[in-house]
Amino acid sequence: MTLEELSNLSQIIGVAAIFASLVFVGLQIRQNTLATRAASHNAVSNALNEINRMCAENADLTKVWLAGMADRQALTPEERWRFDSTMRAYMHVCETMFIQVGLGAGEKSVLRAEEEGIKVAFASPGMRDWWAENPYGFCPEFRSYVAKLVRSAEVAP
Repeated sequence: MTLEELSNLSQIIGVAAIFASLVFVGLQIRQNTLATRAASHNAVSNALNEINRMCAENADLTKVWLAGMADRQALTPEERWRFDSTMRAYMHVCETMFIQVGLGAGEKSVLRAEEEGIKVAFASPGMRDWWAENPYGFCPEFRSYVAKLVRSAEVAP
């Protein structure tokens, strides 16, 4: 084998090695993306479950939640604080889902599933009252997204 043939062979082996390493890196990135999405879904599920658990285990909070949804202004200052804090927690979880989808780390289907819950919440006078006072704790993109959801719920039969 001549020196030129050896050089050509080494170049072919080098190209094959580079190709193999690129395929490996691509597979690793795909696996990492799936792991990130799974962790994202788990974190959002845990946060939503925590809010549900709080209401399920605390009858007083459930009463405050239901009364606040009907008429937030009728709540005492302490009750309003509890209602507002619980609502803020729920909406921050929703904002997290929205942001994760935008970053490619969250599943659109999970966000789409929660959209109905957001629409139902905004159908209540207490939620609309709360949002009117508290939208600035959320990013502008999420506020626009919520406004679009609320408009679509108002148009729906």
